Amino acid sequence: MPDERFRKSERLRRRRDFLAVYAEGKRYSSPLFTIFVRATDHPMSRLGIAVSRKMGKAVRRNRAKRLIREVFRKNKERLPCPLDLVVNAKEALGTADYWTVEAEFLRFVERVTRDMCGRKPTSETARESSASGAIRSSESLPERVSSHSQSAVDMRKFSPITP
Repeated sequence: MPDERFRKSERLRRRRDFLAVYAEGKRYSSPLFTIFVRATDHPMSRLGIAVSRKMGKAVRRNRAKRLIREVFRKNKERLPCPLDLVVNAKEALGTADYWTVEAEFLRFVERVTRDMCGRKPTSETARESSASGAIRSSESLPERVSSHSQSAVDMRKFSPITP
């Protein structure tokens, strides 16, 4: 049985960690949230969540954070390599159900698999989207670099190629 706990070591807690992901990471958008991703040297992926007051009162904001944490906790093993993630919730997430949030997160995982970790996607739908020319997997990013500063520089040199 996989470890589905959400440990303290799997959370982004410091301001400098959030700022590093915002500055050096790659941005992915969906109707429900925007995710910033950065490759990391930590042994496991870490999650940070940002929800603004635009979403609504505290009950609605807390529900959105719980949904994001639960989806990450259940699907963190699908992430192809250790990553730092910062999820910025959008207003639509306040009314979304678990299955909608999970579907968006899994779409994000497929895109990250192609872009950040240099692996081919595993699902049939991801293969179809990459075959349509969205991103060429043979020209994807290099494997993760050991130091944070080198990783940030190398990540900026390579961007997705559009046909």
